[in-house]
Amino acid sequence: MKKSSMYLALLLSYFPAVVFAIEMPHMEHQPPAQHNYTNIQQINAALTVENATAKATIPGAKVSSGYMKIINNSDKAITLTGATTAIAKHTEFHRMFMRDSKMAMRKVDALEIPAKGSITLASNGYHLMFMGVKNALKADQVITVRMQQADGEQFDVQLLVMPLKRH
Repeated sequence: MKKSSMYLALLLSYFPAVVFAIEMPHMEHQPPAQHNYTNIQQINAALTVENATAKATIPGAKVSSGYMKIINNSDKAITLTGATTAIAKHTEFHRMFMRDSKMAMRKVDALEIPAKGSITLASNGYHLMFMGVKNALKADQVITVRMQQADGEQFDVQLLVMPLKRH
């Protein structure tokens, strides 16, 4: 009898863990937390940002990149001179280009958005580079990047982290 009561006690001690394990997958289907991200962000009268995204990081990676289209609705060119974010130690503008039939990347000190024009930050051209990423970037996370203009103005852009593509 002692043996059967010990088995019963052991079984009951595992019961909460079993119930928790059964309920966990169900919890994953809950909708993601609401955030303020929108595909079109009206920054001010002059600037609009569209489709601002960042790449999720692979395990152990300390770099990521950001993409968007920035539209200048004003009659004057706007020059961006820097960017910062709390998710990385350093944020820079970079440009991808071909050199001797190989892709290369270089830091760019400033980006000019022409009057009544736009600039697109994309994986195969200009983009944001996040270096020294502090915590893994996960799909559906929203990060904030502060952009600095040559005239001293600053503005924040929300970037939606996109999932890693599987090949």
